[in-house]
Amino acid sequence: MRRILLALVLTSVVAGSALAIEPQRRDAIVVTGRVWDGFSFREMFLPSRSPALQLISGQDSALSFVGTEEYYWPLSRQVYVDLEKKREDVVGVLKITRDGKEVAAVRPTSYAVLYPHGAVNGAGRLLWGDAATAEYEAYTNEERSFNQRYTEALARQTAYEKKLVAAGAVRAKGGGVEIIPPPAALPKPSLKLVTKPSRAYRLSLAAGRYEMALYVNDVLVTGTARDLDVVEAAGRGVVVADVVPEERWTRPIPSNQEDTRIFVRSGSTFYLTLSAADRFKEAEYVPVVSPQVDAMPGRDIWVRRKPASIDSIDIRFGEVKQSATLARLKVEQVDGSGFGYRVRTAGKDEKEDLTAFAVTAPSSGAAFSGEVSAKTEDGAGFTREVVIVPPRHGGLALALAFLPLVGWIGIRLRAVGGAKNRPVE
Repeated sequence: MRRILLALVLTSVVAGSALAIEPQRRDAIVVTGRVWDGFSFREMFLPSRSPALQLISGQDSALSFVGTEEYYWPLSRQVYVDLEKKREDVVGVLKITRDGKEVAAVRPTSYAVLYPHGAVNGAGRLLWGDAATAEYEAYTNEERSFNQRYTEALARQTAYEKKLVAAGAVRAKGGGVEIIPPPAALPKPSLKLVTKPSRAYRLSLAAGRYEMALYVNDVLVTGTARDLDVVEAAGRGVVVADVVPEERWTRPIPSNQEDTRIFVRSGSTFYLTLSAADRFKEAEYVPVVSPQVDAMPGRDIWVRRKPASIDSIDIRFGEVKQSATLARLKVEQVDGSGFGYRVRTAGKDEKEDLTAFAVTAPSSGAAFSGEVSAKTEDGAGFTREVVIVPPRHGGLALALAFLPLVGWIGIRLRAVGGAKNRPVE
């Protein structure tokens, strides 16, 4: 009997803990969609109780109002939705107003995202209506054709390898040499991507402050009214750098601002990678891509987009000027107990570990500072000051470390000597 009671108590405790962990869900209307972040389209989710939506101008954004189950998870301090369990698109008219005047009334339409060179390379755009449907059908047909051609080419490659093995076996037994022509190379896949069409409200607004709300049969849908802030994206392009020390190439040091300086030991080499980036105030960018993350007002953020289109940089140390070109580099671990690294130029058939500009500081005394710079076609140039740090002198550093102790000993000896030479009264 006691065992039965103990089992019932343990079961109730476990069930109570599970109920305590399970978050409370509620029905709500949230905003989802794909928004333009200045470079590519990002999926976005705005909780029902968030009062404002923030967008970046320059491209369309696709928004959807969805009825679903919403819940708050205290461990991550964020709101989540269960769209798989419940998803009901709210269809109506999205009205955009500014200072009490209506500036747009938008109805939902189908759309797709086209990435001509792949999603990771940006340069995407939204297609709407019949253009979205036609592009997606063409994309699926291209993918289906590629899969068929690749399967056939792979079969020919497999048959070719089997013939080589058989011919080699015959040759090993003293047979004649058979010349087997190789098949055509395997077809290369396209990076192009087109998302499956879905319905959304199309927004394309100039920078400014607006209000938005969804109406069905001219009646306001409760929980859909939001403030709408659109941020200007033009004129934010900059070139930023990552400084890669040779001895710790896996931990690059970001260099975002023009007034930051690069410190390097005399005679040593560091590697520079340049990226095209956009500079925002954190409160302008973070609410667009992560509406539930608290942004720090007044703090800048540099969003790296892609490698900068720069093939060479100018280097100046003192009166000596030279240039460096973008190089493919291979990193190797140095033998021995030092566990250091050595960076060399990658071979033709080797996979590079790093693509960067190599900058070597002059030896001690040749110069105390320098500069690396580059120009771009869009005018977003790059300049950084380089400060050469002289090598440490071990003996001098040891002497300076013992100087306070030597001074204290000298003072004590002088005090003891003075006490001995004092006349006895």
